[in-house]
Amino acid sequence: MAHRYSPRVLFSTILIAMIAFSASAQINQDQFREAIDSAVERVKPAVVRIQVVSTRYRDGRELKYQSSGSGVIISSDGYIVTNHHVAGNATRLMCTLASKEELEAELIGRDPMTDTAVIKLIHDGSRTFPTAEFGDSSAVRVGDPVLAMGSPMALS
Repeated sequence: MAHRYSPRVLFSTILIAMIAFSASAQINQDQFREAIDSAVERVKPAVVRIQVVSTRYRDGRELKYQSSGSGVIISSDGYIVTNHHVAGNATRLMCTLASKEELEAELIGRDPMTDTAVIKLIHDGSRTFPTAEFGDSSAVRVGDPVLAMGSPMALS
């Protein structure tokens, strides 16, 4: 037997549920904000913007294309993980660090099947770079909040 609720009862029930959810969310909102701020503070110095020049040949002509993307420094000597679709076919790579410094990079490896590429900052070897650490994917569950950091479309 189906129950019939008036729109007023149904609206009241939904409103009560929303208020209860909002109250429980408010309790954890400060902790959630602190967790986000902490994650951004740890990772942001290692995020780089990548300006890419790629060359293709068509009908006997050399064509140059410019694009951009982002990556993250994973080792203090300047290795960066990015996407293959960003850097996998590059002939020239220029990286802008969080400090606004620009350094050239070279393509080290790529895997089109997983859309992954590794590039390395070109420098004299006397410096270290801020890094981001890989997380433990087995600790993440469906529905957990995640952050994506980068500079899509060359945005700062």
